[in-house]
Amino acid sequence: MSNLSRKKVQEILQELEDSVDKTECFTCECFQGLLTQLELDSLEDAHDLIERFKIPTEKIHKCLGCDPCPGGDLFADYLRQKKG
Repeated sequence: MSNLSRKKVQEILQELEDSVDKTECFTCECFQGLLTQLELDSLEDAHDLIERFKIPTEKIHKCLGCDPCPGGDLFADYLRQKKG
C-alpha cells in the first residue's frame, strides 16, 4: 500500500482520531508509529494531514497496554492490508 492518496490517508486518520478514547493515545508509540508508516507510504501531498498529529520524539511514551489499543489495532490492520 505505498503511494497512499491524500483521500486514503484522510480516511485512515479520521478512523484513528475517532477511535481514540484518551488524550494519552495521541502520544503513544502505537499511534505515532502508524503516523510514521503512513508518512512513509503516502504521497507527499498528504504529509500535511499527518503532520498535524505528529509530536516530538521525546514526548512519545510506550504503549500503556490499553485493551483495545486504538493506535496499535489500526496499525496492525493497516500492515495486514499492506501485506495482503
